[in-house]
Amino acid sequence: MDRRSFTEIGVAALVILICAVFWIQANRLPPGTFEPLGSGPVPMYTAGIVILCCLIVIGRALAVIFQSPSLYRAIREEFPGSPRMGGILMLGSSAVYVGLLHLQVASFGLITFVFLAALIWAMESFRFRKAPLALIVAAIFAFGAEYLFTNVFVVDLPV
Repeated sequence: MDRRSFTEIGVAALVILICAVFWIQANRLPPGTFEPLGSGPVPMYTAGIVILCCLIVIGRALAVIFQSPSLYRAIREEFPGSPRMGGILMLGSSAVYVGLLHLQVASFGLITFVFLAALIWAMESFRFRKAPLALIVAAIFAFGAEYLFTNVFVVDLPV
């Protein structure tokens, strides 16, 4: 199995940082109508679960790194010098996604659907035969999340 331990640690640390910001901001929200579920506790518990999962990923990645015979060789194998355009596009598209949510140009479900469909299709190297599957998966996750948050957890989403 191809392990990318350093990348896993970096991504997990970034996700922990983002979840910590969500935790702090969600802690400032007023209590919801349906306590203990509501606008504050749901994101806090979700962030806590994601942070726990990231710590497990970091622990496993560190175990793989420490078992490696040569740290320098492991770094060279993981980062052979390939272009970093995928990461730049991912960061840029994420910033656009968050900006569109903040500006409330469309509903959460629609913006998330477009973002996920484009992201999944990009990870499949924009192969046309993978586009229908990307659209189906994006629709299920985007509109499913919108339904779950608005109707089950009663959380206010953008627009």
